[in-house]
Amino acid sequence: MGFEVLRGTAGLTLGDVAHVLIPGHGRDQDCTGLNPAGVDRCRTAMELHRSGLPGVIVCAGYKSPIDCKGVAWTADDLPSETFQGTPEADLMRSWLLAAGVPAAAVRVERRSVDTVTNLLRAEHEGHFGDDRPVAIVAQRGHLHRILTVVAPRTLRRPYLGVVVPPAGRRTRENPLATPGSRLISARLPADPNAAIAEATRRAELLWGAVRRLGKRSYH
Repeated sequence: MGFEVLRGTAGLTLGDVAHVLIPGHGRDQDCTGLNPAGVDRCRTAMELHRSGLPGVIVCAGYKSPIDCKGVAWTADDLPSETFQGTPEADLMRSWLLAAGVPAAAVRVERRSVDTVTNLLRAEHEGHFGDDRPVAIVAQRGHLHRILTVVAPRTLRRPYLGVVVPPAGRRTRENPLATPGSRLISARLPADPNAAIAEATRRAELLWGAVRRLGKRSYH
């Protein structure tokens, strides 16, 4: 299939890209599967990987602080830590493996709580394994926010965006998402661990306040 590419780093083309990043897009009602738009992201990432990109697919996301669904869950590779419902990243990984993507090509980042921390943790916790360029896969509205607000403040590698086709579904950004990302990513500490901690604190405060005002779903 053809891919619609949105510009990120000047001069970068899809032929230069090694890795794919899938930011989380939410879980279903019982937190045992992805929502339809999340499945669309996984499908596009899989097709990108199969088109010949030589790197890995990084699935990024736990849940939004606004998401309080799910029963206690532990990962086979991390039995000492308990999550509230299956993290988005593990659900994306399961979808990709079921679709035939080799396990060695899929990495999981399961602690981030919003788009800013998706990218910070994917970049600074070594999930890509090297510094080669990345294609970020998302729906158009979310991708525009990532490329203009989030990626310039979080990634230390070249990047571009690949638009997830509509597939008959309209996806609209929460109107608070862009100002929220600007606030969460503004003037973060230079130290990666401190930046992750501060961005997480801001995201939890912001979206926790939104939840207390009655909002129960990020998307």
